[in-house]
Formats: sequence, structure tokens, C-alpha cells
Amino acid sequence: MHETFPTYKKILLQDMASINSSILTAFQTMSPKDYDKQTHYFHGRYENIYINEERIPQLELLISKIKNEVSKYLNADNKQIKMGFWLNVMMPGQVTSRHCHDDLDEMVSGVYYIKVPDQSGKLILHSDKDIEIEPQESMLILFSPALDHQVLVNNSQDIRLSIGLNACLISDN
Repeated sequence: MHETFPTYKKILLQDMASINSSILTAFQTMSPKDYDKQTHYFHGRYENIYINEERIPQLELLISKIKNEVSKYLNADNKQIKMGFWLNVMMPGQVTSRHCHDDLDEMVSGVYYIKVPDQSGKLILHSDKDIEIEPQESMLILFSPALDHQVLVNNSQDIRLSIGLNACLISDN
């Protein structure tokens, strides 16, 4: 864990409604055969859905905005940031189990919210004291990859769509 970084940082990206709507519409027209890969099968669903940015053109703009925020968080040049991302769709009644992302060389993990119905599950960051975050559309949360986190049950009647991410610095070697 990087002690110089805060436990988490909450950022509300501005003017994202049309981009979020475009990504949601494009995603809803896709089927699993359109995905590049699905991983982390828990509780009857794949938690991670990988889609190439070219399949949903608005993803490229969103990922660029997120990468800018990550570079500020890490106090690094944008060109030094290597970032992977995946989509996470939670249907009514689904959860994301407690986990962390400190498997490889990650320096920061995060989540960006595209569609967030009321009562679709809080993000819980497990620290010395648990932190409950009520997600909202266009919100980006950045946190340490070593920090355990989970998402509570989606009690809405609609899907919740978010983007998970991990980022690190590209080595000079």
C-alpha cells in the first residue's frame, strides 16, 4: 500500500451524461459473443467483462478522462500510466464479493459508475474503519489495490453498470 496516497479519492467527472448513455446503449446491444473475455465467475455471473474500446467508441473518451485522473492521483505523466479496465454489470439481487487487486504491479485501483439506479449497492472499502460509498453516475473512486472492497446487493429493479480498473506506471527499462 502506498502510504503517501489517501485511502480513497472520490472524483465526479463533469458533463458525462451523454457519454454514459452512449456506453450503456452500446453495451445493452451486445451479447457475450461480442465480449473479448469474461472472468471472475462468482454468484452466478461473470464479474469482469472485457471489451475492446473500438467496440464501444465512447469508451475511448471515457478511459482517456479516467487515465488523466489516475495520472494526477499518482503524480505522474499521462504517458507513464498503464491501465487495464473491465465492465461490471450487476443485475438486481447480485453482489460483488470482498476482494482486493494487489496481484501484479498495480499502484491504484478504481471504479467509475456509468448507470446507478437507487439502492443498487454501496461500495464498501475495508480499512481500519469500513468506508461506505453511495455510488452515483459519473463518479470515479480511486483507491489502493491492496484495500479489500466489496459491493452490497443491488436492491433496485435495474442493472448497474460500472467500469473497474487497475493502473501502474510504465517502467523506463
